[in-house]
Amino acid sequence: MASYLSENEVSVDMSDDYKDCNIVRFKERDIDLFLAEELKVNPEFSAWFVGNSAVAFDCEHPAICTEINVVEDGSEADVIATYRNKEGEIFRLFVENKITAQKMHKQLERYIRRAKNESERGVSKGWLVKLFAPRAYWDPICPDGVQMLSFEDAALALRKSGDDARISYKCDFLMAASVIRNRSERDLHNASTQPFVKLWWDTVYQRIEENFPGYFIHKTLYPDSVYFAPETKGFPRSLLRVDFKGHKGEVDLAFKNCNADIFIDIIREIPNVPGDVVVNKKSASLRISGLKPFVISDGISIIDERVIPLYAEARRLIEFWKENEEKLRGVFVS
Repeated sequence: MASYLSENEVSVDMSDDYKDCNIVRFKERDIDLFLAEELKVNPEFSAWFVGNSAVAFDCEHPAICTEINVVEDGSEADVIATYRNKEGEIFRLFVENKITAQKMHKQLERYIRRAKNESERGVSKGWLVKLFAPRAYWDPICPDGVQMLSFEDAALALRKSGDDARISYKCDFLMAASVIRNRSERDLHNASTQPFVKLWWDTVYQRIEENFPGYFIHKTLYPDSVYFAPETKGFPRSLLRVDFKGHKGEVDLAFKNCNADIFIDIIREIPNVPGDVVVNKKSASLRISGLKPFVISDGISIIDERVIPLYAEARRLIEFWKENEEKLRGVFVS
């Protein structure tokens, strides 16, 4: 079970190494806000972040403007920083932040396309795209035009930019955010620090085995949300994703990188389609909705009434794919 909410969030056990920052839960948005602030107000750190690259633009620091979660051209940029050189020319820095979540399909390539389009339209004179993540996240196959910077190296650079309490706190913030590196560590932490979450999921797994023996695969055992992606044996993860949204009482079978028009045409030809068609720009889904929503804090008593029915609908969507796989493979863009 790949929990998309918890994939963007980490929990850490605090020790004396992080005595200045006592935050114990981190989400990617925390990193977005941190980076937007430092690039805007800390000229030394901004110069390091921009200049730490084989190709960098010559500009004044800090940034004249920073924005977070900016959606354009079908993609979201976590942080965009705008710079100006002495001649008044504009340069743009695009940053994708990660903690443990996997990159979406061609996510960084979309950043590059977006940066190039801006430059071609005359919005900017030059651009950079960076992936900012813990060192353990290191990706040796980043596309050309993207450089990775680690939280750990950024913490060292930040330390050199000053020695006041704020700098010390921010350095420890970055180091704490890089501690948990995989699902197993997160499961272990949640199991030891949130006993009710462990009990709730253990009860769910017991009920699942009673109702759907051996069917569902759970990659993350103890997420603290009910938004995740269950799988089954032989599930083609490169093509599909099941979005199990307990808090909304709905479940989607999402077809990744597909042609929506072709998807609709093929679905029309198949009888007894479960759910409703939901179309986005580059993907489409079958959605079953209208079930009773739930969260973990609702307790053990709601599992049979609310949780198991949603698993049943997830299985119905997966079985629909299996029964119609030959036809449905025609929706994907090669």
